[in-house]
Amino acid sequence: MKGFLLLCVLGAVSPLEAQVNIELYRGKPGIAGTVNVEAGGATGNSEFFDGGAGATVTYSTTKYSLLFVGRGLLGFAGGERFSNEGLGHLRYTWIEPRRYQLEIFAQSDYAPTRRLDSRVLIGSGVRSVIRDEEAIAFSIGNSLMFESERIDVAAGARHSDHTSVLRSSNYVNLRGSHGNATARFIAYYQFDISAPSDARILGDFELSTTIIGPFKQTTSLRYRLDTEPPDDVENDDLHIGTSLGLNF
Repeated sequence: MKGFLLLCVLGAVSPLEAQVNIELYRGKPGIAGTVNVEAGGATGNSEFFDGGAGATVTYSTTKYSLLFVGRGLLGFAGGERFSNEGLGHLRYTWIEPRRYQLEIFAQSDYAPTRRLDSRVLIGSGVRSVIRDEEAIAFSIGNSLMFESERIDVAAGARHSDHTSVLRSSNYVNLRGSHGNATARFIAYYQFDISAPSDARILGDFELSTTIIGPFKQTTSLRYRLDTEPPDDVENDDLHIGTSLGLNF
C-alpha cells in the first residue's frame, strides 16, 4: 500500500466523516481506482436499509499522490425513499519522504438524518509510516483542520445552526493481507482545539475478498461517536454494509 496525499470532496461517508477513511483508498503508482455498489443498514440516529454507489480515483508518482473519493447513499424507511448521505473528499500527499509525509485535504458532505445540511473542511498534517509491507502496513496521522457546519435545528435549540471550529484530527491505521483477503482498520479521534470535550470518534473496519480478477466483495462496519450532537440527535451511529466492487 503506497502512501499519498489526498484532497477530497465527497458525498457521504460514515458520520465522522468529518473525515474519510482515506487509508482504504491508497493507490498504486499511476492511475488507479475503484467503483463500488453498496447495500447496508443503520441503527442509532437512523434505522433503515440503504444502498448506494461510490468511486475513487488516484494518481500517484514517485513524489506525490492525488486522491479523489465520491460517495452517495439512498435510504429506505417506512416504504419511502429518502436521501441519506453524500460526500466528496480530495487529498494531496507528498510521498517522497517515505517515513513522514505531508498531507493537504479538503472535504464537503451532508447527512440530513443527522440534521447536517452541509459541512466543509480543509486541513493539513503529517502521515507517519511505521510499517509498509505487502502483508502488513501500519501508519498514524496528525493534522489540523478548519471545519464549518450548517445544522438544521429548531428555533431556540441549544446547538447553533452554524459552527466554525479548528479541530485536531488524529488517526491510527492498520492493514493486513493474506491470500485473497485484506482486512483494514482505522480509528479517528478529532476534537475542538478551543473546547477539547467537543470530540468525535470514528472506527472503520473493512474485510475485502477478491472474487475473480478485478472484482471484490467487501463487508464493512463503521461506528461514529459525537460528544456534542445537534438537539434530538443521538450521539452515536453504527452502520453495517456490504458492497461489490471493480478495481482498475
